[in-house]
Amino acid sequence: MVPPTTAIADVLQLRGLTGWLSPPLRPIHRSLGLLGRARTVRLAPGPGVDGLDPLHRMMDEDLEDRVIVVAGAEAAAGAVWGEILTRAALARGATGLLVEGGVRDVNAFRDLGLPVWALYEATAGPGPDVHVACVGGPVEIAGVVVDETTSIVMDGSGVVALPSTDVFPDSYMYADAEEDVVRALRDGASLAEANRYKEDVVRTLRDGRALDDAGARGAGAYDPYGGHRAYRGHGDYEGVVGELRRS
Repeated sequence: MVPPTTAIADVLQLRGLTGWLSPPLRPIHRSLGLLGRARTVRLAPGPGVDGLDPLHRMMDEDLEDRVIVVAGAEAAAGAVWGEILTRAALARGATGLLVEGGVRDVNAFRDLGLPVWALYEATAGPGPDVHVACVGGPVEIAGVVVDETTSIVMDGSGVVALPSTDVFPDSYMYADAEEDVVRALRDGASLAEANRYKEDVVRTLRDGRALDDAGARGAGAYDPYGGHRAYRGHGDYEGVVGELRRS
């Protein structure tokens, strides 16, 4: 399982970086944690030569484990994505959708199981005054550049775009530290006492040093069962990254 997007975003923030796309994107249909590689589309105002046909043709590609990223869709009069494109994308293996603009047929996303984050819901379709400017090139959402090599992490809390997954180990450790804080609070610790279990992790990340079980957290980890345990949610980290590389 991938690290929580909240942990990834906090680690990026501590490194002085960005990468989260929510906001401005908001959840239309949330999901459990998933990792996919971006398949990018950039829209632009005006009818253009082919309108939205290049986007429709893209639905005939192999989209296995891809998160479709549609930038510039706010140029459309209404929604650029709905049930028809959702069914087409799922049939080709797409794993998620990000739209910098409007979507519709929201119940279909939920019924069919496609995780979607977008700017807003709309009733009408896109209208004639929008076209596909580029398929497969770099796009930008909220100042974050996304290209075909970008890894997209989505879950119920947010969306993060990453140039690589090298942030995962620190994010697992950060998430583990936050679980330690929660467990300490459940056991009756004060907030100040509980936060001590995350302080070393935050300090280390802010200083730009890598984390490891024998280093920053080590004996300081809160564990009523004795000894440090790695983040419960991560499963096989190498397997997660390996799956992405094979896609």
